[in-house]
Amino acid sequence: MQEFKNIKSSFPIFSNNPELVFLDNASTSQKPQMVIDAINEYYTKYNSNVGRGVYKLAEITDNLYQSGREKIASFINANSANEIVFVKNGTEAANLVSYSMSGKIASGDKIVVTELEHHSNYLPWLELAKRKQAQFEVIPFKNNQLSEIDQIINEKTKIVAVTQMSNVLGIQPQLQEIMARARDVGAVVILDAVQGIAQKGLDVKAMDVDFAFVSVHKMFGPMGIGFLYGKSELLENMPAFMTGGGMIKELNELNTEWLEVPNKFEAGTPNPAGVYATIKAIDFIEEIGTENIYKHNVSLANALREKLAKISQIRLLGKADTSIISFTIDRIHPHDIASIFANNEISIRAGHHCSKPLMNALDLNATARISFQIYNNEKELEKVLESINEVIKWTSLLK
Repeated sequence: MQEFKNIKSSFPIFSNNPELVFLDNASTSQKPQMVIDAINEYYTKYNSNVGRGVYKLAEITDNLYQSGREKIASFINANSANEIVFVKNGTEAANLVSYSMSGKIASGDKIVVTELEHHSNYLPWLELAKRKQAQFEVIPFKNNQLSEIDQIINEKTKIVAVTQMSNVLGIQPQLQEIMARARDVGAVVILDAVQGIAQKGLDVKAMDVDFAFVSVHKMFGPMGIGFLYGKSELLENMPAFMTGGGMIKELNELNTEWLEVPNKFEAGTPNPAGVYATIKAIDFIEEIGTENIYKHNVSLANALREKLAKISQIRLLGKADTSIISFTIDRIHPHDIASIFANNEISIRAGHHCSKPLMNALDLNATARISFQIYNNEKELEKVLESINEVIKWTSLLK
């Protein structure tokens, strides 16, 4: 972790908030100066619309926008930049695929998700199942892993939606086993890579997923920009999700012809500044290396988990060797834990983390969650333990 001791200086939020200990990284990551500068650079030097002009600024913007697609395709090892569709976040991407695949689902077909899913990779598929009167089944999470995979994914299964990394526990499901079973029955696999990509990377060829989606704000980029990866043959056979400007090839009173993939999925004014900032966010990740990021984060989490395990009032969820710690403390609600931490300038998350099915499986309404990123350090662990001790002392006063 020593090699990253000065990396905090790359993130201006910490110089502007010198006492801040930010441990809500599973919710969003902070932004390095190079990403912030990219947004400012775009709007002060190049601002224009995409695909709307032949003047110099418009050409620069078009080139930046396309180079963002190419950068992402290279980063995730896609076959083509045309397999990258820009969206505003992962939720929109999941809904795009859910809507556009409606015609492939019939009554009696099965859609499978897991208990580890964030609502963004659960609700779109539940709603699709309701619309099409399809079966909806959830792979249960037991003993820190998914179970009954082969039984639940069967010949009726058309879609399997699974996360790369749980946003509550940091656990990575058995993707190889899930992919192998899905391939056996001919199901389409949708991967939620939002939580995992900045720490574990994403190789869509090696994983052989059909779709994957990402929200860039969790990989050091800005909010309001994300991307969907889809295999070319699947995207080409899907209908448009939204309609409007920027995705029309031909239109008359009765007939419409869409532009080619990926443009037919990008109706309306896009976010070229966000795309340019995404390029810089990927540059930042590639300079450090996802393996180094994950190793750093897990090292901090393991060190803290070891200390928390010695406190009898604390219930630790999940397991070691993950970058996220979810926990509860006897006799106090997680929201109150987070409030005490906040009084000490430590940002953690409390609640169900948009993962109610997992909370139900854990028989909990909420947890407190600490999640690490590359700018966190060992010194901050001591501040966390001081706040934990404060919480324990406060609970001792309760009758």
